[in-house]
Amino acid sequence: MWQEPKTNWSATDFINVEDYNRIKNNLAIIRDLAVELYPSFSIIVNPDKTVSEYPFADEINQLEENLETIRGHTLPSLQTGSKKTFYANQPYIKFDELNRLESACLLLYKNLVGQTEGRPRLELTLGGGIWL
Repeated sequence: MWQEPKTNWSATDFINVEDYNRIKNNLAIIRDLAVELYPSFSIIVNPDKTVSEYPFADEINQLEENLETIRGHTLPSLQTGSKKTFYANQPYIKFDELNRLESACLLLYKNLVGQTEGRPRLELTLGGGIWL
């Protein structure tokens, strides 16, 4: 189920398990929307984290990779900012990157929902029936 992204991260905010799971699961939902409109492709979706776990740099990188994969297969000209790579024992994802990542998810989601809702539909079924 789609969860509204947090797009107002501030310098005092830090990513937690709920944030990671929301972003990861929203990307999976965006991918599912995308394959209704575009040729099928896949992304890597890790299991949800629990409160005793913390997302590592490679898992944050997977979120970035999933975003780029979806954008590349659907709306490659959509401006979502520059993909960043994180490394173990190096500076971790900060509020500005979280804002970019979640804003990009929201932008992709809104575009794909708009495309889905804007698809032309026949007022009748082939074979003579009428949609009610």
